[in-house]
Amino acid sequence: MNGYIEVYDNLAYLIGSLGQIPGTRYSNCEKGVALYDSGVADAYENYALLAPARPVCEIEEAIGCGLKFFARGGNAHIWPIFSGVADEACKFLEARGLVRDDDFHAMIAETFDVDSYETGPDIVETIRGDDRAGEWADCAWCGFDSDGGPPEPFISNAQGMARMGAFTLLHVGLKAVGMLCVSDGICGIYYVATRPEFRGQGLAKAMVEGLKARARGMGFEHVVLLATPSGRNLYLKHGFKDVGAVKIFRMERRLEVL
Repeated sequence: MNGYIEVYDNLAYLIGSLGQIPGTRYSNCEKGVALYDSGVADAYENYALLAPARPVCEIEEAIGCGLKFFARGGNAHIWPIFSGVADEACKFLEARGLVRDDDFHAMIAETFDVDSYETGPDIVETIRGDDRAGEWADCAWCGFDSDGGPPEPFISNAQGMARMGAFTLLHVGLKAVGMLCVSDGICGIYYVATRPEFRGQGLAKAMVEGLKARARGMGFEHVVLLATPSGRNLYLKHGFKDVGAVKIFRMERRLEVL
């Protein structure tokens, strides 16, 4: 198994699936970049994802396409850069004013050891219905220390995901949340977060083990994820291994329409 490529493939599938939710904007450009604008101002909710292997002559075109796409919506966004195009893409992004962020970490874990945290699989529940999806969104938004309550597009996205077969939204008493995304033979983990007032109670541990257990029950022998620097240590404690760094660039300011 090539966990690094699986992380990319699952993320690409996630972006394409989210683009089907009403109210979002999505463009799977022929130039080798998938663009997703959620309608949320937070850069980490809007993605420009380059294919990991492109001719150098196409990278600049793809980046220009991405910048124009986000300029029309006006939202900040991030570019996870996988190694195949990292060197050339980084030069183009830096030249256009994007800011280099800390590397994220592509990670993979087997699912057979779900008993490593005994209560995790038992207390994790599935979100069903739009109202509960809205509560899930509120928990996720607060759990990532975002300001205020979740914006309407974020809630709509959660509700849309709850209706789509590729996604499983999970929670522990709506104090901690997580999500599984199933693509072509790949199961990815996303949105693991705990409300600030409930941290230190083992809920994140329960969620990670519950996600692995659910994936195992769906027939997957391993799961993949893209970890932030702050989340990486949690995953290392639960059997995840690094399979490669992913460079992250972000456009912090709202773009002027080109």
